[in-house]
Order: sequence, then C-alpha cells, then structure tokens
Amino acid sequence: MRTRLVIERLLMALLLPIAMLGLAQRPIVTQIDASIHDRMLRLASHTATPDIMIIAIDERSLGELGRWPWSRETHARLLERLAPHAPRAVLLDLFLTEPSINPRDDERLAQAMGKLPVYLPLLHAPPLASMSENWPGFLPPLAAFAERARGVGHAGLTPDSDGVARTLYLREGYAGHLQPYVGALMTGRVPPQDPPAASSGTWVREDPLRLLFAGPRGSYRTVSYVSALRGEVPDALLQGKLLLIGATAPGLGDQTLAPHAGVRGVLSGVEVHANAIDNLLHARNISVLPPLAYAAWTVVPIWIALWLLIRMAHHALPVAFSLAATCLLLSIAAMLARHWWLPPAAPISGLAILYLLWSWRRLESQFAFLRERAQALDMLPAGAFEMLPALAPAAADSAQQPKQALDRAIARVQRMQKLMDEAMHTVPVAMLICDEDGRIGSSNAAAFRLLRAGAPPSRDGEAAALRGVSLPRLLATLATTVQADAAMAAEHPHWTVRLRGEYQTTEAHVFQFEAAPFGAAARDERGWVVALPELTAEREAQRQRDEWRRFLSHDLRSPQITILSLLSMHDAETDAAPAPADLLRAIRREAECTLALAEGFMDYTEAGSNDYRFAETHVGTVLLDARDQVWPYARTHGVRVETGLDETDETTIRADGALLTRAIVNLLNNAIRHSSQGGCVSLRMEAMPDLQSPGGSVVRITVSDEGSGMTPSQLQTLLTTPRGQRLAMHKEDQAAAAPAPMPAARGMGLGFSVVRAVVQQHGGRIEAQSAPGVGTTFWLSLPLHCGTP
Repeated sequence: MRTRLVIERLLMALLLPIAMLGLAQRPIVTQIDASIHDRMLRLASHTATPDIMIIAIDERSLGELGRWPWSRETHARLLERLAPHAPRAVLLDLFLTEPSINPRDDERLAQAMGKLPVYLPLLHAPPLASMSENWPGFLPPLAAFAERARGVGHAGLTPDSDGVARTLYLREGYAGHLQPYVGALMTGRVPPQDPPAASSGTWVREDPLRLLFAGPRGSYRTVSYVSALRGEVPDALLQGKLLLIGATAPGLGDQTLAPHAGVRGVLSGVEVHANAIDNLLHARNISVLPPLAYAAWTVVPIWIALWLLIRMAHHALPVAFSLAATCLLLSIAAMLARHWWLPPAAPISGLAILYLLWSWRRLESQFAFLRERAQALDMLPAGAFEMLPALAPAAADSAQQPKQALDRAIARVQRMQKLMDEAMHTVPVAMLICDEDGRIGSSNAAAFRLLRAGAPPSRDGEAAALRGVSLPRLLATLATTVQADAAMAAEHPHWTVRLRGEYQTTEAHVFQFEAAPFGAAARDERGWVVALPELTAEREAQRQRDEWRRFLSHDLRSPQITILSLLSMHDAETDAAPAPADLLRAIRREAECTLALAEGFMDYTEAGSNDYRFAETHVGTVLLDARDQVWPYARTHGVRVETGLDETDETTIRADGALLTRAIVNLLNNAIRHSSQGGCVSLRMEAMPDLQSPGGSVVRITVSDEGSGMTPSQLQTLLTTPRGQRLAMHKEDQAAAAPAPMPAARGMGLGFSVVRAVVQQHGGRIEAQSAPGVGTTFWLSLPLHCGTP
C-alpha cells in the first residue's frame, strides 16, 4: 500500500507539470491570462505625459473642411501653421505613397515638411508574385516626401490572437529588411541594429514593446485639426511637444481593440501610437518571463503544493487555495511594482488539478478501506444478544456487493447500539461512560436525575445534558461522606481511585462511586464504566436507627433519672430533700417533658414518612383548626392570635389536613412562646401567582409575630440545618417551655423539622424574615394542585 502511494505521488510530481506546460499554450489558458493581464493594466495605468498632443482629424474637422480625403495643400498649411511654434517632432500619420492630382500640392507639402521635423509611416503591403525576393514588405512615401521627412518607419500594430493590441515591435519586416518603429525614431529610442541577415520570405518582429496604457479614449491632450489649422491652439501647447496628426473619427483610419479602450472597446491608431511613444519616453515596458523561468513559475507551485499535501494531508483545500491565492497576488504585485508579467492561469490551473487528483486518490483509498472493513465486519459471527439478520439475495452486480455488505454492517451496528442504549437507560442505577480524562460521554436517565437534580434537560435529551462534563469536577462540588483511603490514592493517582467514596447531593441523595475500565489497554482507546448506586434509603435508615438509639438512651432517660434522683432524696429524708409539693411539681414537669419528647418524635417520624392521606382540603378550615388548638396556650401567655381570613374564600388544595394543621400549630406555638405578654401573632392566607413557576399558582400562608426575633445567622441555621440534627435542640426547647401550666409548645428544634417535612411532602417551600427585637415572619407557599391521591 505504501509503495503504491509513493508511485502515485511520483507520477503526480512528474506528469502533472509536463501536462501543465503543454496546457499553458492552449487558447483557453492564454485567454484567461489575457483577461487577467488586461485587468492588471487598469491597475497599473499611468498619467498621460503632457509632452504629447494629438491633432485629431475628427468629426468637427470633417464637417468644416469637407469630406475626406483632403488635399495635400491643406496638410501643408497645417504644417506651415505649426512650424513657428517649433514642436519637438511631428508624426504625420498619413500614407503618402501615391502622388496627388495636383503636383503643386505635393510640392508645397514637401516644402512645408522641411520646416519642422516630420516623421512618416510606412505602408505595409504583401509582395506580389511579380516582385523580386528583395521586397522589403513596406511601401515607402513618395521620394519628395521621404527626402524632406526626418525619419520614416513602420507604424504597424500587432494584435494578439484575440484581436486585442497589447504589443508593438520596434523592428519589423522581412529578414534582412527590418524597419524601425516610427515612434522609436521620434523619441530616439531605436534599438541597436543587428548585423543584416540574409534575405528570406520570413516576416520577423523583434524588440517587443508591451504597452502600458494611460487610460481610455481621450486620455492624451487632443485638439481638433481645424483648430490647429486656424491657429486657435495656444503656443504653450505646441512648443517643444510631440505632435501626432491622425484620424480619430469613426470609420476613418485604423481602429484598434485595446485593453484600456473604455466603453467603446477601441482606440484609434494615433492614440495607440501616443501610448507607445509615451512608454518609450519613460522607458516603460512589461517584461515577460523567459521560457525556463516561465516553466519554473508553472511547475514549482505544483511541487510545493504536493510536498505540503504529503505533510498536511487533512488540509488539502486550504493548501491549494493558499498557494493559488499566493500565485495571483505575486502576479499582481509584480505587475504593479516592477511591470513584470507572471501569467497566473497555468500555475493556478495546475494547483486546481493537483487538488482534484489528490482528493480523488484519497477518497478512492478511503472507499477501498471502507469496503474491506465493511466486508470484515459483515463476516463477524452474531453476538450473544444479536438477532440473526434476514438472508438477502446476493447482488447480481458485483459492484453492489460492497454496498450490501456495508448496509448490513451498519444495520447490525445500529441494532447493537440501540440495544445497548436501551439497556443502559432502563437500568435503575446511575450509569456513566467516561473517557480516560473523566469527561462524560454518555449517561442514563438515573444519572441525570441524580447529578442534575432540578436542572432542565437539554434539547437533545437527558443523556446529552451531561455529555462533555468533567465527572471529577462535578463530584468535587458535592459533599463527601466517605473518602477513599489516602494511601491507596497516593499509590494510584488515577481519578477513579481518588473519587472512591460516598457523596451527598444538594437534595440529600447519597450515592457511592464505583468504576471499571473497558476497551484496549492503550490510554487513547480505554474508557470507564462508572456506576453510582444510590444509598439514600440505607443511610436514612441508619440515621433513623441512630436517632432512635440516641432518643432512647439519652433524651428519654434524662427525665426518668431526674425523677429517680428526686425520689431517692425524698426517701433519704435529709435536709436537702424537697418538700412534697415541690417534689410533685418536679416529677410532673419531668413526666410532661418525657411525654412532649415522645410526642414530638412521633410527629417528626410521621411527617418524614410517606404515609400521607391526600384529599381536597379547605385551607381556611385548616387555619381555623390550628388557631383553635393554640388558643389556650396563647391565652396563658397573654398573646392575641389574629386571623385575616375571608369567610367566603373557598380555596382548596390536595393535602393531608391533619399533618398540615400540625405544622401550622408548631409555627403558631413558637411565635406565641417568643412573643411578650400583650403581643400579637398574625395568621393569614392568600392565593397568588407562583413567581418561581410561570403559569402556576400557590396559596401563601403567613405566620408573623412581634417577638424577640432572630439574627440572620440564626435564621439561616434554622432554614438550612438538616432535620435530623434538631433532636439535640429539642430537649432544651422543651425544658424552656416546661414551666408553663398548660401543655408546652413544641420547640423549633424538632417542631420546625416537622413543619419543613410536611411542606416538602406537599411540594411547597418555606421562606422567612426576622430581625432581633422586631419579630419573625414565616411564609408557607403550597401549590394549588399538589400531592397525590
């Protein structure tokens, strides 16, 4: 396989450049280059020199002087009018090869030409069969004119294959009879003459002048022929200038396609000569690459691209595009900065063909690999959990066999994936699939409910909500109840070892971390199956056992020990023994304390259980029952209980009326106990929209007092301390309430745990506000549709 790739790349490196060198000479490539060249000429255009002025035989002159041709006496008068202004040179762009009807006109024109430097063009004419082999290829002006002219040269414009004039040759003609360009004679830029060659019938063009145009039609200063003839042109425009006399009127004289001609697309011949003479004056010429340099310009980008593609195989398009853009930018920069023409079509076409060949070969190799692997996968025996596929008839076309094998293999993989996904997501235990770094790749619904409790799933489902999350970072935010052995973690620093232990979520769910590797031994190919079995029920049962043990061993024993101590003191009949009345009161107090502890714990146990009896319950009735139950206790403390209830309010919720009444009684008892004599406790309710659940509604029960209040830290502790930790506080609350003659209110240690448990079971929430010396307000928000039948 590797040998085949090497051979293919060598063939690309050798054959593609040869093909591109041949393709570069094809018309389609040369036309693309010509189009790009013409657009670059517009960017590289220069300002027309003021030393050149065109005296145009235009439509106005034809209208005032008559139809063409004019008499040579008219041209003579123009030259006589120009002679006093002493122009630097005059190009009379007229072919004076035939004598006129009036010889005096020819004689006057010849005399006028002697008064100033006049240059005349040669008329190109093909040889006739009767002519000799020494025919120069041009008809010269009449001898009288040639003798008086300062110089005579060719004025031929050589268009390219597309008919656009871009090049003018400074020497042109048959071999042995080369004639200089008339504009070169005017500017003194005639190239050195080579030794005369033997005469032959081959037309030769030498010393090309590749034109840089100043702009579209009218770029050079132009005056009408008739204006110059009448002397209407200022002397400053004529003195020391190069004057070009020629036709610009449509249908008169030569009209040439030029790259920078403008809207009409053509320039008159005299305007082309103006551009050529301007180039000669300022030594402007577009340089082209010699053959070897052009070959290197075409081939080297292909070799560079091939080298980069071998090193960066997955970035074929950026490499090809970047090199093509570089070739185009180099061509533009060379034209603008140095007037060098680097044709970009050939190298860019080579890069495009190389990219197509490279991409095709890569796709072909990948298709071959996929065919082999699909057939190998299709030949694997069925697994333990895989259904046998239906037998399909063999394809009649051999080209369809790989497709069938691939389809069968994909179908098998899809069935297996679906089976494994369904099995994983239906497992009740939280399951995660992680990579070697601990990023979660897949998870089931139980894992989402455990780790993302309260968070909405993503658009793609619960499994996608955890995808990409770092499991070590996620577990670091949770409380750790049992950590891994430090020595083992130090020996095995892998994250699966460090994370071993038990964790508790913000929703008080406890789970254990277990992980096992799967896949290959290589780090990049190994994954981890993580199981998070939930231990909430076990830990809750253990906690309850501990609470019962503590309750029985400490809380219930303490009042009994006190009673036994008092009885022992009474039996001893010492001076320290209490009086019978005091003894009875003390025994009564300790017995009531024991009874209150037992009742409070039973309330707490019942509130934390799932044994709720939900039914449609009138909220106003619940509040009135709670008020009636606390009325004796409030009267004993001299506290008023005010209820702001509307007798016509028929608000009902699904609730356990007895437990809900008990929770509100606990709040009212605590408010009465912390209120001073003569104080007031308020109990109110109202139905209102649920701000935390758009579209929902709640009934809000308010219990407020004007008592001692709490500090912010005390209030925060009350609202956030787990309910199991309130048993230790319960005894102190009962002891403080015991001296009251009526049954003491249940304290806010265990009593508030009952409140919170009841509210949570009803799907509600508790909010509070308090300040020392001002009082405390509790709000119980219960949804209007809560509970289960």
